[in-house]
Amino acid sequence: MKLIILIPAYSEAESIAQVIATMPAKLEAINSIQIVVVDDGSKDRTAEMAEQAGAIVVSHNYNRGVGAAFKTGLEKALELGADLMVNIDADGQFSPDDIPLMIKPILDGKADFVSGDRFTAKNGKPVKPEFMSGVKFWGNKQMSKLISGIVGKEYADVSCGFRAYSKEAMLRLNLTGQFTYTQESFLDLANKGLAIKTLPVSIKYFPERKSRVAGSIVK
Repeated sequence: MKLIILIPAYSEAESIAQVIATMPAKLEAINSIQIVVVDDGSKDRTAEMAEQAGAIVVSHNYNRGVGAAFKTGLEKALELGADLMVNIDADGQFSPDDIPLMIKPILDGKADFVSGDRFTAKNGKPVKPEFMSGVKFWGNKQMSKLISGIVGKEYADVSCGFRAYSKEAMLRLNLTGQFTYTQESFLDLANKGLAIKTLPVSIKYFPERKSRVAGSIVK
C-alpha cells in the first residue's frame, strides 16, 4: 500500500522544509510513503528547499492557482503508483498527526474521499477556529450550505485543504477549476456516487498571514 502526501505550495520557502520534516515516515498498513510538492510558480526558493528536504518536486513555470497545482499533484501521484493520497497545506496549519485518522475510513473500506472539518470539534460541537476572521468563517459556512444543498447531504466544511483520497476517487476525480478544487471535489465525487466522509481536524491560523488562495471573501 503506497501513500502519496501532496503539498501544493506557492512561495513557502520559509515553512516548506519544516512541514515536510513533520510528515510521517511510516504508518500502519502503509508500505511506502512519498511526499510530492507542487511548486506553483513560487517567487522564492520553495522548490529548492522542498527538494533538499527529500520531497519529489513538480514545478509550474508561473502561478496557476491551487486548483491547477492540485491537479498536477494528482497526476503525479497516479504516475507514482499511489494507492492513497493525502493533500495538506504547505504553511503548517494542519497537524500531520491527523493523517492516520484521515486515511482510516479509506483503509477500512468505509469511504473513498475523506475531508477535514475545521468547524466541528472532536467532541462533535460546532466551533470557530481561533484567529479565523468572522467574514471568512461566514463565507465558508455559506459555501458549505450551498454545496450540501446541491449534493443532498449536510457537510459542515467543504473548503478544507486537508483531505484523503482512495485510488478509486483519484482515478474518477475530474476537475476543471484553476482557482480552487475543494468544493468541486465534493460535487464531482458525490455525483459519481463515491462514499464521502468528513472528520474534525486540528488547525491553527496565523493572524498575520494573508490567504494565498483568496485575499478577500468577494474574490
